[in-house]
Amino acid sequence: MTPTAILPDASARIAQVLSERDATIPAEWRLPKSFSIPQNTTSILRTSGILSDEELQLIDLSALQLAKAIAERRYTAVQATTAYAKAGALAQQATNCLVEMFVPEALERARRLDDILAATGKVVGPLHGVPISIKDHMDIKGHESPSGFLCCVGESMADEDAHAVGILRDAGAVFYCTETTNPQSIMHLECSGYWGATTNPHNTKLTCGGSSGGEGAILGFKGSPFGLGSDIGGSLRSPAANCGIYTFKPTAGRLPKGGMRSPARKGGYEGILVTHGPMGRHIDDLGMYMRLVLSSEPWRLDPRVLYMPWREVTLPRKLRVGVLRDDGVVRPVKPIRRAMAHVVDRLEKDGRFEVVEYAPYKDKEAWDILRRLYWPDGGKSVRHLLDRSGEPTRPMTEWIISQSEGKEMDLAEYYSFVNARDELRLEVAKHWYAQGVDVVLGPVGPTPAPLLETAKYWGYTSYWNLVNYPAGVFPTGLSVVPGLDREDPQELYHPRNQTEAYILDTYASTTHVDAPICLQVIGYIGYDEETLAAMERIVEAVGAPQV
Repeated sequence: MTPTAILPDASARIAQVLSERDATIPAEWRLPKSFSIPQNTTSILRTSGILSDEELQLIDLSALQLAKAIAERRYTAVQATTAYAKAGALAQQATNCLVEMFVPEALERARRLDDILAATGKVVGPLHGVPISIKDHMDIKGHESPSGFLCCVGESMADEDAHAVGILRDAGAVFYCTETTNPQSIMHLECSGYWGATTNPHNTKLTCGGSSGGEGAILGFKGSPFGLGSDIGGSLRSPAANCGIYTFKPTAGRLPKGGMRSPARKGGYEGILVTHGPMGRHIDDLGMYMRLVLSSEPWRLDPRVLYMPWREVTLPRKLRVGVLRDDGVVRPVKPIRRAMAHVVDRLEKDGRFEVVEYAPYKDKEAWDILRRLYWPDGGKSVRHLLDRSGEPTRPMTEWIISQSEGKEMDLAEYYSFVNARDELRLEVAKHWYAQGVDVVLGPVGPTPAPLLETAKYWGYTSYWNLVNYPAGVFPTGLSVVPGLDREDPQELYHPRNQTEAYILDTYASTTHVDAPICLQVIGYIGYDEETLAAMERIVEAVGAPQV
């Protein structure tokens, strides 16, 4: 399936926008036309010759490690910004993950930070001089946030930072790209729009995930040490899993969402709550971010934020982990099952864990509620935005709108689905406590990163958005190996439904080679601190890598 026909005026506008974007990459950081982009792009940082050996060492640091190194004057903010601007430029050329770069502005900010440290001997905050990437729909002052819609280019200049971006700026962060790509409609578990498709740094035949896909790609490539994304159905967790990095989706309401644009939802939408969250290459950076934001007391400026300061918690001596192997709708393919077995084996051998099975509960019913609440207007607002510019409708946009049955709800129907959501939340809470678990370990999706334009199953992530439970993703250190991860023909597994048959048809170990395998840790609503602490303990037990 290809995008619907593009109008001539839209085609010219897209060409202009992309040309302007490409011009923001300094000429000396552009790969020569003779350079062949490999399917696994992660080697480009070392083979391109654009980064020095010292810069390659610098970008191996986590955000916290880099902040410490700058504070101790082992690196300057200018050195850090230059290294990551180069790496980000390469990530863009390899995966198409950026909307814009603004290197001169970033370097000027870095120079000011270096001057302050030299003059006072003090850093301005805990992220002094650390470059950070931001998803395109979170405002950065003085830059546009078109949020995946061509019609919003030229109409989306930010007068001020998004609430979370302002907190990062006050902490000393440097912004060097605005912003990482997200998909048309901001409602794909992929990342394609007027700029084309953003691909996976580990295998360009595969999607980076979405909707925070540009963040996943730039972090998986090591073009950024840390970034922000958002999640209403898996949009933090899908790209993190596809690109082999860490993320944490908080309980919605814990973090501020001021300055997060959603052109198709102009306000008043509360059917399924969105949250932003951190994405990074080291698990320690996730907790750093949660503490940083909540220490600023964001509820004082945004009454939508719950008054819940971050708590320092002590986990039970023996953590009870429920293992969700299959949601009852789509069974995970072999590499996911292999990673689950690997992690479960590590936990069972560690005396700090008690491992039990966790039974799925009404996953299909959850999706039937979610798909209608995502688009109570039947997709009318999205189609209006696309019609304004003549932008073609992407296949994944068409698919997710079709899930709403393409019709606008009346008020009574909308209320009935909200009531069904709340009833299911009550049932899931009872089910959770009947299982007696502290956290649940499960897949992020039924496959590793899907082929482009095929990500049509959200159940393993969106289920937890419906009930508003916090969840994090961590890399297992494993990736798809063709000989090892071929589905065994002797299994003669008969798909239980059309969705499962479709997913099985889209996976092959040979096409998914090198795709990272990540898993998900889920906690109970409001237990964000315990959930993240549990994931930290699991990561330690498994020996999960710093990316």
